[in-house]
Amino acid sequence: MKRVFLDTNILIDYIDNRAGADDAEQIFACGFSGETQLFASSLTFANMAYIIKGRTQEEKYDALRQMAGIVEIVNLGKQEVMAAIATPVKDFEDMLQYQCAKEARCDYIVTNDHHHFDFSDIPHFTSSAFVEQLDELIQ
Repeated sequence: MKRVFLDTNILIDYIDNRAGADDAEQIFACGFSGETQLFASSLTFANMAYIIKGRTQEEKYDALRQMAGIVEIVNLGKQEVMAAIATPVKDFEDMLQYQCAKEARCDYIVTNDHHHFDFSDIPHFTSSAFVEQLDELIQ
């Protein structure tokens, strides 16, 4: 089973029915069916709580609870932070996400900030590119 790390924007697309929602839904369907194991960092949950703040508290916590039931949460600890600090890149938050994907031994990273992960040695895809290649990638 392939291990797929989801960047914050993929979860937000799914929750907020944004432009990438259809692709995110297909990726989550692979997780539900057991074809893949889905991961997100604990940082993603803080980011989501901030980004979806326009909702009622109950709606926000329902969305967070839903996501926590779908993905395996990778803790962001000192080791990941220190590794991110040791490798300065344009977007520090993306480096933190990458460190979590490495910690979880993920096979792929799915992000719609694909160009921010140029430093990654883990193959990374936009949600649409991942869905287009899904059959090949999860075999």
